[in-house]
Amino acid sequence: MNTSDVVAMLAKNWDMTQAEARKLLDVITQTFNENIATGNSFSIPELGTFGTTTRKKRKSYNPHYEQYMKLPPKRVVDFNPSKGLKEDLKQVDIDDE
Repeated sequence: MNTSDVVAMLAKNWDMTQAEARKLLDVITQTFNENIATGNSFSIPELGTFGTTTRKKRKSYNPHYEQYMKLPPKRVVDFNPSKGLKEDLKQVDIDDE
């Protein structure tokens, strides 16, 4: 699913034009990004909680140069799914290939 699909689905489900749906999606993603950038966490019911965590500095092996390198601390986005989402995913059948 890409952005155009999401916009089309929003427009259909909320009975609005695709231009209005695109603006709505832009406002939502901008709000999420601003909250994440400032370090605030937020929850979306039936989906989960978004927040940030800080990875500690660590050593990593670079196979190209065949040596270890030090990676600095880094802030990353963290997502914890809700219980409802976890239960929904357990119900989905997985086709074995």
